[in-house]
Amino acid sequence: MAYINQICHVKMKEVNTLKEYRKTKNYTQEELAKQSGISIRTIQRIEKGLTKGSPHTLKALAKTLDIKSSDIIMLAEENNAATKDSHKLKLMNFSILSVLLIPFGNIIVPTIFFLFHKSNEHVNNLGRRILSIQILSTFLLSAIAIGLFFIIGRGGGAIPLPVPIIYFMYTTVNIIIVIHTSMAIDKNKQILKFFPDIV
Repeated sequence: MAYINQICHVKMKEVNTLKEYRKTKNYTQEELAKQSGISIRTIQRIEKGLTKGSPHTLKALAKTLDIKSSDIIMLAEENNAATKDSHKLKLMNFSILSVLLIPFGNIIVPTIFFLFHKSNEHVNNLGRRILSIQILSTFLLSAIAIGLFFIIGRGGGAIPLPVPIIYFMYTTVNIIIVIHTSMAIDKNKQILKFFPDIV
């Protein structure tokens, strides 16, 4: 196993992700040094790629950042793959805003995107979550709008005022969901966990 790891390290460039994890936790270099007991100079050298850091150093930093030691140093190929996956998820997420131009575009366009990229494991997992949230939120808001339509009545052929208000709320809610989901993807957090998965 050690031999296989050595071969991998020869073929693929290592990159350190300490700076990314530090920023995710909103730590400055000084704060990380104070919390971990590792000198700020060592942290700077690791972030610049001048040193990998000793096992003790990596363990202390990982414990402070609540991650694995191996997460601080990862293979460039893995890092690039994760970045590409995040880009795909963000594109799918932002495609929800097509609802501003197309009725139910927040379901139609992301579904098309999902079907084209579902072979990607990351997109397949989180993409289903994104679609579930959109289907449920659309169903709930549509039910409210239809209910108001029948309760208030058409009023001589005119569309009741609450209906466009509900549609405005619907698009606003989608914008908020898109922003929240984008931030969750960046921070690798769970997306709106109170919504059940239906896809």
